[in-house]
Amino acid sequence: MLNHKRILITGGTGFFGKKFTETALQLYPEIREIVILSKDPEKQSLMKQQFSKAPISFVCGDIADPAIVDRACRDIDLIIHTAAVRLVPEAEADPWQAITTNIQGAKNLIDSAIRHKVTRLLALSTDMASLANNVYGATKMLSDRLFIAAHKQHPDFKPTIVRLGNILGSMGTVIPFFQRKAREEKRFPVTDPQMTRFMATGEECIKTVLQTLAQSKGGEIISPKFKSYNILTITQAIAPEIRVDIIGLRPGEKLYEEMVTRYESFYAIENKDSYIIVPPYADKEEYCMHYSAVPVPVGFEFNSQNNPAKINVEEMKSLINISDCKF
Repeated sequence: MLNHKRILITGGTGFFGKKFTETALQLYPEIREIVILSKDPEKQSLMKQQFSKAPISFVCGDIADPAIVDRACRDIDLIIHTAAVRLVPEAEADPWQAITTNIQGAKNLIDSAIRHKVTRLLALSTDMASLANNVYGATKMLSDRLFIAAHKQHPDFKPTIVRLGNILGSMGTVIPFFQRKAREEKRFPVTDPQMTRFMATGEECIKTVLQTLAQSKGGEIISPKFKSYNILTITQAIAPEIRVDIIGLRPGEKLYEEMVTRYESFYAIENKDSYIIVPPYADKEEYCMHYSAVPVPVGFEFNSQNNPAKINVEEMKSLINISDCKF
């Protein structure tokens, strides 16, 4: 699938970009080249050392700069779009940075992809784009809408969006934060004991992306059926004897993550692995046949609270051990 392809990964020096690069090179040894677009030269230097013998090149610059993006998109067969301002507090503190990166960056990528006849693009998104109540979610929602609208306007351009929850070991996840608090302060600052989140390992996320690349039709949003957990499951897995302090929700923070909303249920279909949100302008039956899927009931929701697949304390302990060993 990826052999003989020239692949652009935006935000490629981040956790997912590095993990995808490593896996793709192992599974597809005849990849023509992977191009990494990111704006941190230090991270690029470290990645060059890590993949010193691999067919990888780097473009250093901001995705909000259309000239940089256009240069990166030349002679590209496939784009994996991961670049984003994605931390909720960071986006709340500097909304304009989130707007220029998440929205303008997506627009630049669409324009250049169409100009250079790049037909395939996979964009990583978030549950927060489904029911936006913060800056990060609002910018990712608009970014997703730009990709879907571009597909309607240019049918040969086939973008697909994948909504992921928390990736184990990635920047900003709560496990290392709680481990540090337990070690240094002998307490867990929990915003709300009812809080739930989705979680998947890096391997699960990569598998979902590769499967989506092999199957995607274009214009759809994929919400994989990952497991979720209650926030107290992590505290119990790390150190059940340490006290929990309830500090209240932070600005822009959600009590639970919503992957498919009631509104989206009108366009959503389901197969064994995922929920697929069909573009509103498309033939839902056609997507059902393509994905061997069936429509969900009107009013259906899929979120980290009502998800029947929950991570228990013992499973969480295993995941924490994986996180400590690998990442």
